[in-house]
Parts: sequence; structure tokens; C-alpha cells
Amino acid sequence: MVCGSTSLRRSLVPILVTWRCEHGADCLGMAERSMLSVANVRTAGGAANYFAADNYYTRADADRSGEWLGNGAAALGLKGAVDARQFEAVLKGLLPDGSRVGSDNRAHRAGTDLTFSMPKSWSVLALVGGDKRILDAYAAAVRETLRWAEKNLAETRMEVRGRERAVQTGNLAIALFQHDTNRNQEPNAHFHAVIANVTRGADGKWRALRNDKLWQHNTLLNAMTMARFRLSVEKLGYEVGEFGKHGNFEAVGVPKDVRDAFSSRRAEILDRLATMEGRGLAARNAANLMTRADKGRIEDRDALRQQWRDTSTRLGFDPAMVIARSNARSAQDLGNLTGVGSTMRAIVRNAQALATSLAERLGLREGDPLIPARLTNRSVEQVAAIHAVASAVRHLGEREAAFTRAEIYRAALGFALPTSLADIEQRVDQLLRQGHLEKGRGADRELLTTRDAISLEQRIIAGVEDGRGTAPAIVSPDIAGSRLQALSQIKYGLTLNAGQEGAGRLLLGSNNRIVAIQGVAGAGKSTVLKPVADILREEGRSVLGLSKPPQPGCRFRQPSARQPRFMPQAETCAAP
Repeated sequence: MVCGSTSLRRSLVPILVTWRCEHGADCLGMAERSMLSVANVRTAGGAANYFAADNYYTRADADRSGEWLGNGAAALGLKGAVDARQFEAVLKGLLPDGSRVGSDNRAHRAGTDLTFSMPKSWSVLALVGGDKRILDAYAAAVRETLRWAEKNLAETRMEVRGRERAVQTGNLAIALFQHDTNRNQEPNAHFHAVIANVTRGADGKWRALRNDKLWQHNTLLNAMTMARFRLSVEKLGYEVGEFGKHGNFEAVGVPKDVRDAFSSRRAEILDRLATMEGRGLAARNAANLMTRADKGRIEDRDALRQQWRDTSTRLGFDPAMVIARSNARSAQDLGNLTGVGSTMRAIVRNAQALATSLAERLGLREGDPLIPARLTNRSVEQVAAIHAVASAVRHLGEREAAFTRAEIYRAALGFALPTSLADIEQRVDQLLRQGHLEKGRGADRELLTTRDAISLEQRIIAGVEDGRGTAPAIVSPDIAGSRLQALSQIKYGLTLNAGQEGAGRLLLGSNNRIVAIQGVAGAGKSTVLKPVADILREEGRSVLGLSKPPQPGCRFRQPSARQPRFMPQAETCAAP
């Protein structure tokens, strides 16, 4: 067994060994356009100058004065509307109780800006069409997400038993501002949640906020916001569609050309990006800054709204028609049957029929122990959560022996089912109580695994133990190294390093039936396997390679009918 590009993770249980990809699902898609952006607000001195000169968060869209949220804000006596001077002082670390976070000798990060943006179609319906219920629904979803973030992601560094550790605090000081335009004065409903760099530890002392988890879980925060928003707008009678990454979706009935017409800001960024060499996240951020104009004050908001309506009319689009259809659907009580689509609404009152439909959609096998046998007396959201969590666990389990709660939440929300994070959390807790999921121990106490994973690894380890010393060496250990080097030099023109030679000698000269080697990406595993495979064939042995996912440079073929596919969707390849 050869493991590549992995780091060894500690055991969850005494017999459980796990491997985790360093560049797994968490790293994928981060450069994709998301409706939640995260940015550090500048240092104390820079922030003071920035807010004094532009005062973006407290001046732009002047009728949005902002409000304080969070247990940290409440503990500091910060309630209600945000006062600009007080806001600036808190960002500098100067707290209302007279204490200070930071010092003159060290730069103080002012805070973290989480910017939640509604997809363009919803901004059009809310701001051009005038359906303020959409804004209220999104605002409620954002506040719910911030409460979750405060409870689960707020941390600081404290000395615990003589060592500095990151500890949860459960409190944040958040200034929330609602804006409804972009810098080109187009409809763009979004919320700035400016989280001050302060939090109170268990000892009552105010310290700097450790914001690592806010950055780490930004896609999860977006997905949970959109999941709650979806349930709300569907209850209003709207239909959702065009699902994208991280839970994003558009409103059915708002054409793409209308969305694009109100998205010149995005077009500017893409046009500038097209002239740049890079295409990654850094290049996108640079293109954003290079095309960024000052956000001017809106002198006549009524005139601006009329301008939006005129643009919509010129495009032949009337948002009032979409709103009217949603109201009609809601009046017929269809809006309460959330998220199952027009083809499924006829069966949503039958929980078992809904479950069957979801299982088929997600590829869950019949009798999966993660799905209860009886699903009566459960809401649509609960049935959807059950299937989303089951599919998330199965999906993650194909790649990892263990995973975090957050990984389950993110994967479950990614299936775009009509459910919320609260229902998903509740389902994960149920599976833990029932023993279908098990917690790790010690350093891995934050990890979860399944009965199946533990059982599989028990069988693997038992097989390893049973095979110790039971197989004759393919090549004598005394000559395996020299033979390997000779073949490698003659056939491939390469001299193996000590680690490669040692690995090859182990594979060829071991008396164990199962041998495992592990190496990081670029360590030369493929290089040593080439002469090893050649020697195995010279000794009359068949060589079969299995890989998931496919590795570069491997000629893949489907296994024959006589070769069992013991790994789901496994590929086989002829050894190089």
C-alpha cells in the first residue's frame, strides 16, 4: 500500500489509523465566487485614518446606521445603533470600560469584516421590485449565522496549565451594517458584519480575537446563511434555482441578462482580470482593488430607484410579475412546502415517498443504517437533513477515515436540500447518540468517524497482523537493494536515494504479506515503484495498481468482471 500527499493523523481509537489529504475538499473551490467575503480591517492607526477619510461603514448608505450584535458587545454596554466615534474607538482596541486591547509597541488588527451579499436576482426583486420581505429574510439569516459563529468560532489565546492555547470564548462584538448598493450605485443588498478584534476570556479579561476559524469556515458560514434564506423565501412563495457553490442560488424568473445589466461592477473586475497574467484568488483581489472607485453618497435615493426601474423596463423585465406569482403560490400554501420543487410537491406529505426520492437523488443505498426505517411525523426539513447528513458522511467516508463536524455540515449543505444547519446539527447529534457516529479521543477528540470505518480498519489491521512473517521474500534482502539500483540505473538512468532504496528493499525483501510505504508528494514514490514493478514481473508476479482519485501518469483501464471492485468507483491502472 502506497500513500501519497498525505499527513498521518492520530488514531481515533487504539486500532484506528487515519490518513488525511493535505489538499482535500477544504482547499477546493476557494477561488470560486462566493456570496461571503472575509477581509481584515486595517491596523489601528490605518483604520482610524481610513474611517475618518472615507468612513465607509458609517457614512455610505446613510440611512443604514448599523447596530451592535453579540454577547461581547452587550458585555461592553454596546447596544442599539452604532455611534461612529465609539465604533472607531473599539476598532482601535479602546473599550468603553476604560480597558485596552493591544499596546503602543505592537500593531493592533482593528477587526474582521464578513461581507454577506445576496445573489443579484434577489437584490433585483428586493430593491427594484420593492419586496422588503426578502431583505428581512436575508437579514434574519445573517443574524442567525453570526450567532452560530459567535458560539462556535470565537477564540482567543490564553495560558492554560503553563502553555498558551487557543480557547473558545463564545462572545463577539459585532457592528452590523446593511447596504443596498455597490460602488457603481447598482442594486446590491449586502451586510457588513465588522467583528472587532476583542473578546472576553473565561477570566473576565478582554483580549485580542483569534479569527482563524472565521477565515477557515467562510464557505460554511455562507452555506448556512443561504440555507436559512432559502427556507424563508420559499415560504414567501418564491422558487429557487441555478444552484452554485457554497449554497448560492438565484431566484427563478429573473433572467441572466437582467442580472448582468445590474452587475457592471463584476464586469469591470472580470475585464481587468482578463488583462492580467494570473487568474487565481490573488489576481481577482488585485483586479478588484484596481477597479475600485470611491463609494459616493447617494443624494437622491428615490431617483436612483427610479433609474433602476427604468433599466428594468428597458430590458423588458417587470419584477412585479415575479413577486405576484410568489404571492399567489404563498396564498395557496405552496410556499410552506419548502424546497422540493414543482415535481415533488405532490408527494411531500408522504415522508416515505419524499425519502425515497431523496435517496435516489443522492445515491444512497436501500437500508443504509444512517437513514431511519420509519420517517413518519417528521417535517420536510428534517427528512432532508437526515438524507443530507447520510450522504455527507458517505461522501466524506470514501476519502477519509475521520472528519470534523464542520466538514459534515459543509458537505450536507452542499447538496442543496431544503433544510437548515440547525436540523443538520440535530441529526449529527442523533447519530452520535445512536452510535452510528463515534467521537475521536485525545488530540483527535474533535474528529468523528463511523462504525463502518472502524470495522474496516479493524479488518485491515487484523489482516496485516495475520500476514506477518507468513510470506517468503520475493527477493533476498541481501541483494534486493543492489538489484533495484542496477535496474533503475540501466533502464531509467536514475540512482535511487537512500529512502527510495529502503522502500524498494522493504517491498521486495519483506516476509510480511502486506507492506505499506508512505511518502509526501514529490518524495519519489513513483520513481521507485517503476523498477520494483519490473523486478516483480521478472519474478513471475502480476502487478495491479489501484488508485482513487486517479494519479497523473497512470494508464487507467476498467477491471475485468472477475476483478471485484471493492472500492466505490475505483479505477485500476497498469503499473508503469
